[in-house]
Amino acid sequence: MTSKALLIWLLVLAIPVFTLIAAQVDTTSGPSIGGGGYDLGPFLYSWLLVIVTVLWSLCALAAALFSREGRSSRQALTLATIGIITLAAVLIFYRENLS
Repeated sequence: MTSKALLIWLLVLAIPVFTLIAAQVDTTSGPSIGGGGYDLGPFLYSWLLVIVTVLWSLCALAAALFSREGRSSRQALTLATIGIITLAAVLIFYRENLS
């Protein structure tokens, strides 16, 4: 796996994760869209964050398992580890939004 491919893998995880985290930052305390008193944004964004992280980690693990080169396989395992650590951080920081 080239360094360019490694960077692309990391960007495919980083861009959605940072976007979904930024979407959860409440800059206004006004009423939610639709006029309801309950905002589903944190719930939906947290679940999307979990889903994106899990899918990315599974793809990295599959790339590690099906890679023919030893170096590429180790790099993909490292990527899968990064995904699992990211998932653990998401579950720790956003656990109250998931229920």
